[in-house]
Amino acid sequence: MSDPKSFDILVVGGGMVGSALALGLSRQGWHVGLVEGSERKALLEAPATADSVEGFEPRVSAISVASQRLLEELGVWSAIAAGRHCPYQSMTVWDGDGTGRIQFEAAELQARALGTIVENRHIVRGLFSALADSQVELIDGVKVTGWWQNQNQRGIELENGTMLGADLVVAADGANSRLRQWVGLPTREWDYDQQAIVCTVKTSQSHRFTAWQRFSPTGPLAFLPLLTEGGDEHFCSIVWSQDTEEARRLMALDDGSFAGELERAIERELGTVESISRRFAFPLRQRHAKDYIATGFALVGDAAHTIHPLAGQGANLGYGDVRALLDELAQARKSGLNASDDLVLARYQRRRKGENLTMMAAMEGFKQLFARDELPLRWLRNTGMRWLNQLGPIKNRIAAEAMGLDA
Repeated sequence: MSDPKSFDILVVGGGMVGSALALGLSRQGWHVGLVEGSERKALLEAPATADSVEGFEPRVSAISVASQRLLEELGVWSAIAAGRHCPYQSMTVWDGDGTGRIQFEAAELQARALGTIVENRHIVRGLFSALADSQVELIDGVKVTGWWQNQNQRGIELENGTMLGADLVVAADGANSRLRQWVGLPTREWDYDQQAIVCTVKTSQSHRFTAWQRFSPTGPLAFLPLLTEGGDEHFCSIVWSQDTEEARRLMALDDGSFAGELERAIERELGTVESISRRFAFPLRQRHAKDYIATGFALVGDAAHTIHPLAGQGANLGYGDVRALLDELAQARKSGLNASDDLVLARYQRRRKGENLTMMAAMEGFKQLFARDELPLRWLRNTGMRWLNQLGPIKNRIAAEAMGLDA
């Protein structure tokens, strides 16, 4: 094998998490390579801005205050916020089979917003615009076909035969990470036997800058507020997680019938559903790597963990990984340590594994609690929700933790 082109750190996967990590590492002075299968031209294209349900991307993220701070520090948030986005000041969560309801308000936390709904493509475009002016070496439009390692280095092989090496390789290549599999890091995973239906809708009433979530025994429904560039407050991105058979039934409905089901499911909180974009459905599976690290190797984002979308925390957990790895590698550089130092990577895993597992366990507990229809459990969850809603300090502390706000 000829000598590969070498980097200090090689990041594989240029999505929202991988591109943010590569940008941050470059700012620290590391020699960074970023490998992305899509072409940069496509990622930098101006997204559609039509004020219609088809003008929005179906994939959106609820960016927490903590994640926004990270993107601000990377110098990309202003570009993201210059495009279409929707800060939300309230969140309403309730049990569709009872009377329990919780209302979270940004004002009670002395915050301008609980978070911001952003289309994923706007985030990626903002990051790639910044990457173009950085020292990151972007290798785009090519797939990774193999993994290699020797005594001193490790790296990847590209479909064009190019070999790339690095002291540290970071896999940000998604839930079905091939790198994770090639390196041999096992996962614990299980199928929820649910599908998430996603699309954009226009409603007759304003969303009132509120994120709405209703739980039912067959799964939660979220209406996430969107805002057009013209300021129209009648658009929402929906994520409707349902048992597989029910999801298939819903996907088979025509738009009019599906709109009627949506209106009933959200209890007409936003009036009628006037129009619906193309619908997508994908199976839900929880996955967690038993270890995030190996020699000279680390996992971040969905490559390390995937979570049920009921709390909208997937992107934020990924950005938490980015923050922790940036912190540890910045300290390593100051101390003159190699990027692949075992203790540096162990500290990263220690910081993130417990927090991610805690969030995943909490979401699994919520899902199981609302999936059960026994009268005692129904009484318990509704009483608990009403009780928690009345305990301002405790409720606000929970919200502050979830949203990354300073309590």
